[in-house]
Amino acid sequence: MQTTVKRRKPDMPISKDKVKDMISILELSQRYSPKIRENVRRPLIICPFHQDKNLGACRIYTDTNTFKCESCGAHGDMLKLASGYLGIPTSNMNELLETLISEFGIIRENVLVDYAPGTKSKPKPIERLSPEEYKELLHEDHFKVPCKYSELDYGDGEIDYVPCEYTTYYYRTLAVKDPEFHDWVICTVSRIYWLRYSQMLNFCQCNGYSLFADVIENKLKLSLNLLLKGLTNKSLYRPELKLRNELLAEELSLQPLSA
Repeated sequence: MQTTVKRRKPDMPISKDKVKDMISILELSQRYSPKIRENVRRPLIICPFHQDKNLGACRIYTDTNTFKCESCGAHGDMLKLASGYLGIPTSNMNELLETLISEFGIIRENVLVDYAPGTKSKPKPIERLSPEEYKELLHEDHFKVPCKYSELDYGDGEIDYVPCEYTTYYYRTLAVKDPEFHDWVICTVSRIYWLRYSQMLNFCQCNGYSLFADVIENKLKLSLNLLLKGLTNKSLYRPELKLRNELLAEELSLQPLSA
């Protein structure tokens, strides 16, 4: 009797691009760099490619997800920096990617390649805003959430807690990691600015400031175009517009802006 041996289906390879979308270079540095200074335009880290002990030589560029060390000349993307911290050369890319998704708790199925070798075309990637477009829409390309608090003792048993450390989240990364939450955040934050500019537009139109009105109107149009482009779920756009118009009508009825 012939025995049929079931062969295990080979694992699909991990996508480098998806892993880079999931892990920003700042998140990587926060986890592995012994020291980091974030309160500067280009955060400073400890370079893993030479005997670096002090901050100052190696910087990360959050807008391009890259780094450069002025001391030893090392430079590259997030994966290159990860290879230095983890001691896994980029020539062993599969091992490096497997280690990263394990360290950061990323579900493997979420970062597999989208097509099998031999297929005719690669699926179209998800459209996302650039860091500059996020700044135009939301005034920042990231937001910070407190992760550690320090205790303040005012005496007489009165104690308070204030944030002392923050975790930074980038909208481009969030669009891949958690699209639903990303869409909620960009709708909520951009709505605040849209309502403010809309009230300013109403004031300018009512008082004859046509030059300012044109500038504000163009900014509002750009904001809506960027919102539509940035939403991972485009079906949220029209309900969001309806909500904004309802809120604006309510605001204008309660607080007339005409002189």
